[in-house]
Amino acid sequence: MTATTEAPTRTPVDELRAALETLDAMLCLRAEERCASPGGHRLTVEGFGEQLPDLDRYDGLGPLAATIAAAGLTAAEALVLVAALAPEVDERFAARYTALTDRPGVTGLTCEVARTLVARSLGGRLDANLTLSAHGTLRAAGLLVLDPPGDDPTSVLRVEPGLAAWLLGLPPAEPAVSADFPATPLRTVHTLDDVVLPARARARVADLRARIAHRDLVVEEWGFGRHHDNTAGLVALFHGPPGTGKTMTAAVIAAATGRPAYVVDLSALVSKYIGETEKSLARIFDRAARERSILVFDEADAVFGTRTEVSDAHDRYANQEVSYLLSRIEEHPGMVILTTNLLGNIDAAFRRRIHVVVEFPMPGPAERERLWLGALPPELPLAEGVDLVDLAERYSLSGAQIRDAVLEAAYLAAAGDRVVRAEELVAGVRRQYDKAGKTVPA
Repeated sequence: MTATTEAPTRTPVDELRAALETLDAMLCLRAEERCASPGGHRLTVEGFGEQLPDLDRYDGLGPLAATIAAAGLTAAEALVLVAALAPEVDERFAARYTALTDRPGVTGLTCEVARTLVARSLGGRLDANLTLSAHGTLRAAGLLVLDPPGDDPTSVLRVEPGLAAWLLGLPPAEPAVSADFPATPLRTVHTLDDVVLPARARARVADLRARIAHRDLVVEEWGFGRHHDNTAGLVALFHGPPGTGKTMTAAVIAAATGRPAYVVDLSALVSKYIGETEKSLARIFDRAARERSILVFDEADAVFGTRTEVSDAHDRYANQEVSYLLSRIEEHPGMVILTTNLLGNIDAAFRRRIHVVVEFPMPGPAERERLWLGALPPELPLAEGVDLVDLAERYSLSGAQIRDAVLEAAYLAAAGDRVVRAEELVAGVRRQYDKAGKTVPA
């Protein structure tokens, strides 16, 4: 009989309790060491290790164990992460950290306190310097932040707010859009029933939803993630003319599967400083992996188009950025949706890495009729006799254009007798043709 390894059975609460008990024991040990040494300073114990708890102390089924495993944290890094999280659970931990510093009045997990916590020897303290630096995994991956930022020795290490919320089972804290996190939350009031597509495309969208819903079963329980490379994630490409519902469908899939979704601003990722683009991408992908959120890259052909010929250092760096982004997409355990207006603009080599391709064509008359019906709110005072079938047959508009035409008509009616007639709807249609620079059909 083949031996099997039992999966950890700790619940998330048990996991967090065990981690805090481990931290409590380490704080007592380090405080005793300081009291036993002359002047209250650290004992230097070369050759005997740092006496750090083993990583299996953090085993479990919850987010803490998942974060430690996904980030590949060392025993020292895991202990610092728990120490930064502890004051969010019990503020008394922040006060206890004062026993590990020589600075009067300092509370909280400063880098000095964290170094004392994880290191007993000179070698350990040197290793801790790298662990706690901006280049160490904890800060480079965005797990911990310094508050306030900078080189102030009294700055406190805190768990990134979104990660802290997830580790504690709270609703995720929404990140502010910035150069550090150039992504915007994607929301919608629509459902899958509002998505108007040909049958083949609707089937592909349903497949995507099913793959997200059954990902853990296939990848984890059935072993695909352990036995095959690049099977944990899902990359989809939505292509079609503007206004055909690509981004809306991405938002609907996220809402239907209960996942957060972010639209990534690719233009904001381009940095004149070498290495900054990769750091911004790392923050986005690391957060998405923790939250199991969906990442949407609009107008992806701007980055994933035909590779640039290298003529100077700038081109070489641009291609390095694209290569890094490609590698993060391939390694990402969650879902990435790319949208483009022109499929032919996407690099052929990259297209081979896409799992699902969905075409969003311009709607035909039957689809346009459904879109007209769906664009009219039930509360809208629509005049009797408005022929939506005629509008759908006469005017070749996208879903977004139909929505905008109805909105234009509503404002025209609101400024008049507050009844939406065919005249207002046609006026709204004409404005859509004008915006597109096209002639309105007779």
